[in-house]
Amino acid sequence: MTTVAVNGTGLQQSRAVTTIQEVKEIVDVVKGVGAFAFDIESRGVLERHPELTEHIEADWKAHVSKLKSPSPEIRQRAREAIESEYRSMLALDPLRNEVFWIGIATKGHSWAIPMGHQVGYVLEPEEVGDGTTVPPPGFRKILKNGQESMAKVRYAKPAVYGPPPEQLNRSQVFEALRPLFFDEGLIKVGHNVKFDARSISKYYGALPCKPFRDTMILQHIINENLSSYSLENLISHNYEKHDAYARDGKLGKIIDKVSFDAATRYVHLDARWTWMLYVRMARYLEAQEELQRSLVQDSDVLYVLMQMENQGISVDSHRLKTLGKELDDKMQQILLGLSEYAPIGFNPDSTKHKQAFLFNKKREGGLGLKPVKQTQKGAPSVDEESLTKLQGKHPAIDLLLGWSETQKLKSTYVDGLMPKLYKGRLHPSFNLHRTATGRLSSSNPNLQNIPRDSSIRSLFVAPEGYTLMVADYDQIELRVMAMFSKDENMMDIFVNNRDIHAGAAALIFNKPIEEVTDEERQLGKGANFLTAYGGGYGKLARITGLSEDRAKHIINRYYQEFSGLTSWKRHVISQGKAYGYVKTLSGRRRRLPDLKSGNDELRARAERQAVNAVVQGSAADICKRAMINIDNELQGTNCKMLVQVHDEIVAAVPEDQWESLMPRFVSAMGDGVVLRGVPLKVSCHVAHNWSEAKGK
Repeated sequence: MTTVAVNGTGLQQSRAVTTIQEVKEIVDVVKGVGAFAFDIESRGVLERHPELTEHIEADWKAHVSKLKSPSPEIRQRAREAIESEYRSMLALDPLRNEVFWIGIATKGHSWAIPMGHQVGYVLEPEEVGDGTTVPPPGFRKILKNGQESMAKVRYAKPAVYGPPPEQLNRSQVFEALRPLFFDEGLIKVGHNVKFDARSISKYYGALPCKPFRDTMILQHIINENLSSYSLENLISHNYEKHDAYARDGKLGKIIDKVSFDAATRYVHLDARWTWMLYVRMARYLEAQEELQRSLVQDSDVLYVLMQMENQGISVDSHRLKTLGKELDDKMQQILLGLSEYAPIGFNPDSTKHKQAFLFNKKREGGLGLKPVKQTQKGAPSVDEESLTKLQGKHPAIDLLLGWSETQKLKSTYVDGLMPKLYKGRLHPSFNLHRTATGRLSSSNPNLQNIPRDSSIRSLFVAPEGYTLMVADYDQIELRVMAMFSKDENMMDIFVNNRDIHAGAAALIFNKPIEEVTDEERQLGKGANFLTAYGGGYGKLARITGLSEDRAKHIINRYYQEFSGLTSWKRHVISQGKAYGYVKTLSGRRRRLPDLKSGNDELRARAERQAVNAVVQGSAADICKRAMINIDNELQGTNCKMLVQVHDEIVAAVPEDQWESLMPRFVSAMGDGVVLRGVPLKVSCHVAHNWSEAKGK
């Protein structure tokens, strides 16, 4: 049987699996252990995705148009570079990539199974000249007289490879591995396992069965403060800075171009180290009951996210193109407006142009404004925060902010979305390890950053025959604060189902809640959220236009009326200092060593983070539990969860079933459930697109 023996942390040999009998033996070995790690290698094959041709052509023409007199060679290189970017994009798209290696590891064994590696063994190694030698024939410059130059110059002679060895095909391999991936009794481990499981799901027509464990998630639960959760970094972190890839380097991005033996070693390494990390971290977590609960919760949510990502959300392609034109027109109008103030040739994307325009003296063609802060290099800052603070100083400031916002919407949610659409759907990624509090984040695109009142939300629509159901928690984080603090006034407002913002305003202004004006309610809302996130009266003054004295009075009154919050926050910080961490509802920890820092600024920030971690992390716990409950409750129905953003869940339900499914949906989210004395409240709406469902 082709396998790899392991000695400590090093691999002794690396061979490839070449027969179906060997694959069947892998299944027998793994079933005897009860768990296994797996890792796939994938590539993008442009020829199989003609839908991208139009985008490649457009990107290439746009790039070439910016070049000065490009030669045919430069144009060709530009085309190849753009095609390479699209291949990389496809390789990272689980629904469109091509899996051509799979590595499997379990106790005492690892295997590398090739399924179409196109490079053989090295016949002639790569040769690189550093300028001290004459290049070999064929790599020398040709002189005007037709002779080869014998000058010593730098050169690179690529390696020569033999033909690839015979390999198993995908259908054979995945069919033989079916007993592993669809056995509910086997734990399936991966590093970013969601990507690997989704990548192989297209060959089965279904996702492999849970349970899953992800080494990134295990490490994040053990330590959420690492700068990177890459496999290489986790190995170094857990094994005393060991460099597992010292021999060949990290080959993942170029694996389809390296020799067969180098690829084989690499696949073994990835699978084996994933298994070893899992064993080490799982053993640690088994002894930590609270952390084990967090692991089980995140692992259950992970499977829900896999289903959501494979499902995707429908996008109105026609509206997307129209919106792109509208944003282009808006940007042209902004440029026209800026031309009234800025010098000829001004580029609103250029930091140097903006610095000169805003801060140079008027006699030098600038506006003569005073910078509000500086960059690390001492130059005047022109970032969004700085420009926002300059609002009202000159009309050009609003135009520059408008340009930045519009361009971001255009590049991220129009130009950026087009190539990512697959069969009319967008398949964003949801991440469980990228926020310190345990809150979900998303990427490709980042849905959390879409403004609630943005026209971008109207692009996301229900598929034919369905409607979108959008449910979210009412003031979930304020309710969490009430759960922990037991503040009497806040508890009373929630228990009696009153508006928390109007209730806060009524207490601040000492008047009956029914007499609170809309303006006063907004001030109550501002005070609620500022105190929840550690803001002070200065920020309240900035966002409301109040004087600082007036804002300070409101914040002081707020803390007088909700005095339980102050006591609770002090308790959180005290506990954090004592134990080195604070805890959420599920027991997830947020470790904050700076709570004991002698630096006042670092300590104050850590204190704000401590309170925020308990509030935001506990709200995330509630939302994760809701997703698990919805998945369990609505099994067998045609309700499909599509998106989760903060405290909001978007699902698609058949048009003729939403009325019967909505009560079950909100019940699964916990509507009416009393948690630590505070009732949860869920609002739910249906509409054709995401924006309409939110009433925006």
